[in-house]
Amino acid sequence: MKAEVKSLVKINPKDYGLTETKAQEIEAMFAPMLAKMVELEDEFNQIVSLEINQESCLRARHLRLKYVKVRTGTADIHRELKAFYLNGGRFVDGWKNAQLFASQGKEQKLSEIENYYENLERERIAKLQEKRSAELASYMPDFIPPNLGEMPENVWQNFLLGNKTAYEVRKAAELKAEQDRIAKEKAEAEEQERIRQENERLKKEAVERERVAKIEAEKRAKQEAERIKKEQSEHKAREEKERKEREVYEAKLRKEREERQRIEDELRAKQQAEEKERREAEAKIKAEEAARRKAERAAKLAPDKEKLEKLADVLSAVEYPILRNPEAELIMKKVKENQERVILYIREQSKNL
Repeated sequence: MKAEVKSLVKINPKDYGLTETKAQEIEAMFAPMLAKMVELEDEFNQIVSLEINQESCLRARHLRLKYVKVRTGTADIHRELKAFYLNGGRFVDGWKNAQLFASQGKEQKLSEIENYYENLERERIAKLQEKRSAELASYMPDFIPPNLGEMPENVWQNFLLGNKTAYEVRKAAELKAEQDRIAKEKAEAEEQERIRQENERLKKEAVERERVAKIEAEKRAKQEAERIKKEQSEHKAREEKERKEREVYEAKLRKEREERQRIEDELRAKQQAEEKERREAEAKIKAEEAARRKAERAAKLAPDKEKLEKLADVLSAVEYPILRNPEAELIMKKVKENQERVILYIREQSKNL
């Protein structure tokens, strides 16, 4: 009967972290219900193979009720067992909490004594971090490294000097760029004023030429009227003379227009040359700014390089114990070989920073 129960229900106690003995105790509580399940198995196989009629339906109902009784009995056992183990778990928790309450204050006190010197060292590093952060804030306002308190004094002094120097170089470059910008704006303003004055002069000259031309034209018209009046017989000669005079005058005006066009072309060419010079100056400033950023990046990488070199020195200084067993010595030999490769890798890679 027990083998039949085992084949009906297959549960591995190891899957639940239980020992075989404890599992057997629990199985014994459920065994009567499982035995009844085995007893009902043959009747179940008979009924499911019958032709469905009133008699087979009645037999199926009676068998179902038997299964219900087995199921509810199993549920009662489950409820009682689960309540028992839940209460046992609470009892175990009570013992654990009582011991925790009794020992936690003592553990904390002993931990404070145990870590006294470590706490002092942490306080010293924290104070040094705060002091060095205040010194570095003027030169690196955007980022303060979190390990300043752990730096040796000579490393800290080099780090501070490097950032201070980079800060001063950056400020000097900014001042120079501002001075260049002011000087450029001043030169452009002076050039614009010169162009304005030149245009005013040319405008006045043109007005004066027009005024003189108008006076001359009026004078010629008056003289022509007098000649027409006095020298009727020489009318044709006078017309020819006037034609020539007009040609001369138009040639003069044409020459003046060409001269004005030449001056405007020269002025335009000069403005274009100045614009080209301005663009070249801006490109130069951008190139200098890129070089400055590159130098700042190199300065920021310097502390990491020093840290890697220090790590290689620490690994090189490791002392190995004296071993007697040949197998242990073989292990130690492999460790040393791996250590040497790590040290060599760190030193070679840090050169590229």
